Amino acid sequence: MFKSMQKPEEAPKKVAEKPVESKLDEKPRWPLGVPLSKSDKLSCFLPDGLKVVLTQEAFEQLFGYAYATRSEISCLGIVRREGNSFIIERFHLVKQEGGSAHTEMEPSAIAEMVEQLLGQGKAEEARSIKCWAHSHPGMGVFWSKTDDNTCILLASDYLVSLVVSDDYAIRCRIDTRQPIPFTVDQVPVFCEVRTDQAKLEQYAKEVAEKVTVSFGPPANSAEAGRRPSLFDDDESLWSDYFRQTHGFLDDDETVELEPVRDEPPIPF
Repeated sequence: MFKSMQKPEEAPKKVAEKPVESKLDEKPRWPLGVPLSKSDKLSCFLPDGLKVVLTQEAFEQLFGYAYATRSEISCLGIVRREGNSFIIERFHLVKQEGGSAHTEMEPSAIAEMVEQLLGQGKAEEARSIKCWAHSHPGMGVFWSKTDDNTCILLASDYLVSLVVSDDYAIRCRIDTRQPIPFTVDQVPVFCEVRTDQAKLEQYAKEVAEKVTVSFGPPANSAEAGRRPSLFDDDESLWSDYFRQTHGFLDDDETVELEPVRDEPPIPF
């Protein structure tokens, strides 16, 4: 057998690199800054008491709209901020298209709603439309990619977003755009409970007429109506009685007590 003789491949010739010509008139890039802190992972601290509160009217509207159809539905809410509480006062329902897995409000309908509020002299209410709520009928409460995009689109300085589903399931997030984009998810949601002062006064009147306090502090005391306890730490007869009957043991001593068959006599 003969092997064919082949010329070995020649190594590629190195192309001489052209020297980089420095431009005399080009200014060096100015440094962005000198690092003063460690480049650790970013951390975030949320304020205590951060919550979203639905007024009774807003609660009834939100779930009334959501449970009126098996299609997804959207509505816009008026938000009043008090400290770390974001109170949703009421919702507005606008023309929209919804299906089993999507909801889309008509931009012209939103503009018309804002113009109507301005025409009614409710400019502050128009500026307070900072809540978007929608439903997930037959599904859980979660944020889809479309939901994320909607939150980004609707948020100005901040936006409160709610998603609701069956059995009054609800999930809440707050998105901010300034000074940096930021999202806080799983924000606690509360439903406002209205108090009728007239009814409370009526209840107090009934108690005053029908309930007699047989013992205890005076009626005008802050502790009025509370029965004294054997575990009270004040200088009362009850605490004297407790010390006399159970205070004969040291801290490290124990004793086996017989079962109590009769109520102990009141020490006065």
